[in-house]
Formats: sequence, structure tokens, C-alpha cells
Amino acid sequence: MGFGSKSVRFVSGRLQTLVQHPIFGILTVIGNGTIALAALLFYHLEHGSNPKVDSYLDALWWAVATVTTVGYGDILPQSVPGKILGMIMMILGSAIFCSFTALFASVLLRPDFIAVEKELEEVDKHLKEKEKQS
Repeated sequence: MGFGSKSVRFVSGRLQTLVQHPIFGILTVIGNGTIALAALLFYHLEHGSNPKVDSYLDALWWAVATVTTVGYGDILPQSVPGKILGMIMMILGSAIFCSFTALFASVLLRPDFIAVEKELEEVDKHLKEKEKQS
């Protein structure tokens, strides 16, 4: 049982709406900028003193794992500033991903909410007409 063309059009239409939403772009820039900047800062804080941080890619791996709250634990901050940065990244990661989730849900569900609102308006209109007749 696969997706029919109607399902594919439905999903692609909702995804297109999501990507075109102005907040999506803002969250994407903030999220990716936060990861890139934190990785750079983590690299400068930990390189040389942390044997697991040999390159910017190691720091980027740490930043992505931390901001997504996956936290593999293969790279851990050794310095106090690195640990503070890790805590900030965990909090920011939760906030950014919650914002993406809320945006995603609102874009996916908005057309359904609009349809339900229209139906309720129709029912309300119909009830008012019935009240006038009585």
C-alpha cells in the first residue's frame, strides 16, 4: 500500500507551504547559524585541551549532537566554558526544535482548521435561521 498521487500532492503542497513560510527561513537561519557559531566557539575553547576535538568537523559534530539533544557522548566538553556552552546549546536546541515543531504543526493543520471554522459558521448560520423561524 503506497502513496497515491493525491497523497503525494497533498504532502508536497503542505511542505511547500511550510518552506515558503517566512518564519521557516528565520528559524532555519537562526538554527544553522547557532550550530555553526557554537561549533566554532567550541573548537576554540576545546581544541588543544580536549583530545576528542581535532578539527572543526569534530566541533560541528558535537554542536549538532548537542543542539538536537541527541548527545551521543563521544565528544564531551572538558573546560568550564565548554560545559557552559553545552548547557546553552541544549536550551537553545530545545527552543529551536519546539519552534520548528509548532510551525510545522500549524502549517500542516491550518487548512483543516479553516475548513472546520467554515463548517461551524455554516452550522451557526443554519441554527440562527431555525431560531428565526420558530
